[in-house]
Amino acid sequence: MTSRTHRRVPEAKCPIRPGEPCTLCLPGATGPADCGLVYLVMGDDELREGLRQARLEAAGETVPA
Repeated sequence: MTSRTHRRVPEAKCPIRPGEPCTLCLPGATGPADCGLVYLVMGDDELREGLRQARLEAAGETVPA
């Protein structure tokens, strides 16, 4: 009898769409680490703040005005 060790490959999560897996929506991306969309959003203060608010709302927390 042989024993096999099954390892689960971690599933990359999309930082832009909380709770969803990285679907490689941009051509050439291999994951969130080299995704152009993630780069653009995280490099823009207003977009990053909007993402933070969306994450808080998704978690059920109140967003300060």
